[in-house]
Order: sequence, then structure tokens, then C-alpha cells
Amino acid sequence: MPDRNRTWWDTKLLGEWVLANGLAYLVIVAGGVAVEQLLAGTTRAAAGVSWWLAVIGVALVGAAFHGFVLGRWQWRVLRQRLPHLRRTRWTVATFIPALALWLLVLAPEAVDAITRGEPTLLLFRDAFVQALVFGPLIGLAQAVALRGETSRWHWWFVANLTSYLFAAGMYVLGGVIVDALFASSHLTQAFPLLAFVVHGAWMLWVTAPAAATSRPAVQQAS
Repeated sequence: MPDRNRTWWDTKLLGEWVLANGLAYLVIVAGGVAVEQLLAGTTRAAAGVSWWLAVIGVALVGAAFHGFVLGRWQWRVLRQRLPHLRRTRWTVATFIPALALWLLVLAPEAVDAITRGEPTLLLFRDAFVQALVFGPLIGLAQAVALRGETSRWHWWFVANLTSYLFAAGMYVLGGVIVDALFASSHLTQAFPLLAFVVHGAWMLWVTAPAAATSRPAVQQAS
């Protein structure tokens, strides 16, 4: 009979991972739009002084939501398997690549939209989906954060890359299905979110008890 304490699969933990990421999606989109609306005047004023100053401000807001909402909620799930994983380490590993994405791609679009008085809801929605599935960059940063916690830490990069490819494929498939059903094109954005399940399965395997790195007794006590 297999040792249940050593198995990698945990349906409950998978559900918590999917729920955490799903709720983060709602909070980041709604919260990001709300904050940007409140700061729209400030953003326009900053853009009048320096366009890049406004871009940096918007990027910090967007990346902060990813780091401190998505990152922290993911950490709460991960610590059930990796109790020594530091919250700050994981949050920063989520925040930094998200900041790079916002600075290079999303914030410039947001600033232009705000200065033209256009809504930012679609931008934040698309931004979250992109940040979820831009896998390679965030996967590399988070894999480094897992180093020393699990012997499979380097597979986290593969996990994010796989999820990215799966989400990209689901986006294309979603477009085909939506067109065939003559449904709203907005539904297409929901299909990539199925990558939560794929990524969650990888999370269970990477953090499996059999792969967890043991800590010296003295270090555990501290």
C-alpha cells in the first residue's frame, strides 16, 4: 500500500491553488481598475511632465497587485507543502517579472488610454491573463525562489512554460468555439484561465513531499 504522506497528488490543495489564482484574477482586475480611476488625474498630470514618469507609476501599481495579491495568495498555498518558503522571497519573485512586463508592454498602453480618457478595464483584464501565462519570465524568477525548498525547483520554469503554451492554445481554441457558437468575443478571455489547473498539477509535483528539501534541526527550530 503506498505511503499517502509521500504521494504528490492532493485534490484539495489543487482546488485551493485554482481558487487562489481565480480570486486573484478578480481582485487584480477590479482593484487595478479602481485604483487607476482614482489616480487618473495624477497619471495625466505626471504624463504632462514626463511620459515615462507616468508609465513607471502605472507599472508599479499593476506589478504591486500581482506581487502582493497573486504572490501572497500563491504563497499561502505553497507553504502547506514548503513551510520554510519565505513570503517575502516568493512575493518579490512574483513582483519583479510582473514589473518588467508592465514597464515594457502594459503600462505604456495604460498611460495612453488614461490620457485619452478611455476605460482601462479591458487592459487590466488582458494584463492579468498575460501575466499569468507569460510563463518563461515569471517561471524563472519563481524557480529561483524555490531553490533550496524542493529538489524539483528547476522544473517550475517548465511548469510555467507548459502553462503558457496551454493557455495560448486554449485562447485560440476559445476563439474558434466562440465564433462557432456566435457567442460574445469576451468569453474568449476565459479559456486561458484553464491553465490554472495545468499549473496546479505541476505545483503538486514540484512541491511533492518526496522532493521537499529537508532542513537541519537547528534551522527548523529557528
